[in-house]
Amino acid sequence: MLEPRYGMALVTGASGGIGAEFARLLDRAGWGLILVGRNASRLEAARGSLTGRLAGKSTAIAADLSAPGAAEALRGECLRRGLAVELLVNNAGAGLFGPSEQQDPSKVESMLGLNVLALTSLCSLFGRDMRAAGGGRILNVGSMAGDYALPYFAAYAASKSYVLSYSLALRAELRGSGVGVTCVLPGYVRTNFDEAAGIKSEAYLSFSSSAGMSAERVAAAGLRALESDRPLAVAGAANKAAAFFGRLVPRSAMPVLAKKLLDRMAAAPAAPGSRA
Repeated sequence: MLEPRYGMALVTGASGGIGAEFARLLDRAGWGLILVGRNASRLEAARGSLTGRLAGKSTAIAADLSAPGAAEALRGECLRRGLAVELLVNNAGAGLFGPSEQQDPSKVESMLGLNVLALTSLCSLFGRDMRAAGGGRILNVGSMAGDYALPYFAAYAASKSYVLSYSLALRAELRGSGVGVTCVLPGYVRTNFDEAAGIKSEAYLSFSSSAGMSAERVAAAGLRALESDRPLAVAGAANKAAAFFGRLVPRSAMPVLAKKLLDRMAAAPAAPGSRA
């Protein structure tokens, strides 16, 4: 695991799921942590569970990163508290499931604000600080969904495609600066993502659970890729195989095949979902 040199690790979406596992593994590796999420009580509970050598220096900052200006406010709060960010883990994300024309525009905007705009601003703001400090690392959590155009997940999948493309471009821009950028691509993960996205099909939920990785394995895969300074990593051997064979299917055919599969698992797509 990367050793901290001058600063702390900031993890977004740290109150549960993959974010909580990132925090746990980084704490164990000796990092001081800045835990960020919407739920203040859950963040404090997560902070209180840390036992690493720098656990006493760790802190929790409650913030809704989907709100306009939230990224700038978060950096400002870190500066106010004298917290230098050496490692940024952009894990916070939201999903929506359902026919695109039926989704609540405000929820779509909130999801895109979190998945795209907040991530971009955090990379820009903290990446600038890292360059000035002579080094740092950024780990962005994408998704295998970003490789495809997925019906009923149309806006979500597109947002994760952005995360991958942006991460690779940012990595090239920062090459030689001492700042590394890695994007990890999970597939199905056993968290509350499906329910929060509005998926009600028992067949889909059962499939997702059986095919899903644990949040701990995903976080560990992301940190290994970061430590190796890899540009991207698909988490899990089965997911790597699926990604390889998936790329052999014409891009225009994949959405048609995916819709047929989803229609079989959920004859009537679930109502549009809510924030993850």
